[in-house]
Amino acid sequence: MEMKDDRLDRAMGTYRSLQSQRVQWESWWDSLRGYVLPRRIGETGYGKPSIPNGSEFDRIYDTTAVESCQKLASGHMSYITPSHELWFQWGSPDEEGGDEAEAWYNKCSEIAFQELAVSNFYTEIHECYLDRVGLGTGSMYVGAGADGRLLFTNIPCGQFSCAENDEGRVDTYCREFSFTLHQAEGMFGKKALGEKANEMLASGKDPYGSTLRFLHLVRPRKNRDKRKFSASNMAYESLYISLDDHCIVEEGGYHEFPYLVTRFLKWGGGPYGLAPGRLVYPAIRQVQFLNRILDTLGEVAAFPRILELANQIGEVDLRAGGRTVITPEAASLQLPREWATQGRYDIGMDRLNQKQEEIRRAYYLPMIELWSNNAMSMTATEVTARENERVRMFSPSFTLFVSDLYPTMCRIFSLLFRMGRFPKPPVSVLRTMGDGSVVVQEPKVVYQSKLALVLRRLQSEGIDRSLQRLGMMMQAAPDLSDHVDWDACFRMSSRFDGAPERMLRSNRDVEAMRRERLKAAREVQVNPPSDPLDEAMKPFAIEEK
Repeated sequence: MEMKDDRLDRAMGTYRSLQSQRVQWESWWDSLRGYVLPRRIGETGYGKPSIPNGSEFDRIYDTTAVESCQKLASGHMSYITPSHELWFQWGSPDEEGGDEAEAWYNKCSEIAFQELAVSNFYTEIHECYLDRVGLGTGSMYVGAGADGRLLFTNIPCGQFSCAENDEGRVDTYCREFSFTLHQAEGMFGKKALGEKANEMLASGKDPYGSTLRFLHLVRPRKNRDKRKFSASNMAYESLYISLDDHCIVEEGGYHEFPYLVTRFLKWGGGPYGLAPGRLVYPAIRQVQFLNRILDTLGEVAAFPRILELANQIGEVDLRAGGRTVITPEAASLQLPREWATQGRYDIGMDRLNQKQEEIRRAYYLPMIELWSNNAMSMTATEVTARENERVRMFSPSFTLFVSDLYPTMCRIFSLLFRMGRFPKPPVSVLRTMGDGSVVVQEPKVVYQSKLALVLRRLQSEGIDRSLQRLGMMMQAAPDLSDHVDWDACFRMSSRFDGAPERMLRSNRDVEAMRRERLKAAREVQVNPPSDPLDEAMKPFAIEEK
């Protein structure tokens, strides 16, 4: 058994190593915060709350980058994870489970969507999107709250360090945070806290104003017995460490990795992402300069500089309707007069608009504005063509988001399953492991938001084009229809288009209905119905006597 002091030393070594790798990113994050996410200034280190005083906005003369970041983050909310419509669907990870397994996973998707709606998911994911868009890397904790609901917590960029495994997935995470005495006692208990914390509690320190520093380290557990289900044998090790007392205050584990780390674009081989603002950082700084210059030029035009003789100081009346008496000497020199007010405001505006458009394109605003503003003035064909073109440009970032989000979606599925929110699983979704244990298979995740559906439209359009071509070719060769599984084709296209699962009957019910129809048709062939006219003529067929 490893000694507790040894675990503490190893954990602190991991923390220092991860922190040293993060340092080279912090200067860039600070620069971007100043121009793109000014309200994030001060949310670094251990997350000490900063009181907004407006000073973080003092050096901002142009808000194009700030607004672009806000719009793209809101676009993530509207077009990737909208709160008003089912934006994802779990499905069977393989075809062996059949339609019964597919229907069960889809039903679980609808339940999970309702659970997300009553949790704080959408509030916290928006904050995560702001970091993803503004700084390149966003993070969020996923767990279960004391009230039995899902619990999410955004972790601001700069308050965590992480590392990837050999498959490029983040599997080691260290979060730095501060708790008040009240929070620390509530989470860890008085006995688990160290000497300094207990002294502060005993001395009557303000429990809501006094703070303590902690680390939360999550990493893969190397030595565990998979047959046991205790916290010490879970897949991921969890350590809460008090930095003030240099001790472990809580040990535990997680079945799944509890932190989402999403990157806007990958940057080299590191775990942190590239923000769109970094690609146009020179333009972001230039618009600040140009706006400041144009403000000065506008002020000069409104309140021009005045050239006057030395003996006219204080004699020139600049009030509206004011009168200034001048000497013949001043009149011959045309003094007082405006001076140095001939700046080209129009040229400055042209340059400013050009730089602002560069920033907007870097934040994909043309794609978002296509959906929000211009769709009504275009035909459906034009909208589809432009959507395909612009979404393809955004697809690398969306694809990376899908990859980053997959472990989180699996964790949400597992949490809700363990909480008893899902119906009883059918046998077709169960899998027997090598050690003899039986588990529910992790679902396949299919995204059905606006952006995902546009990307999947190519698949749906492929089905439509193939069927159209088949219809033309069947005129010459009717047997070609044998190549198409019509049931699978319809069910697949319905799910591609995001139809609710309850709209589709199960394959079992469909087969039963078809058997009943076939049985009824055979009975008709054996006992064909009589002609109504014959029935009507029967009384007249009796001979008169």
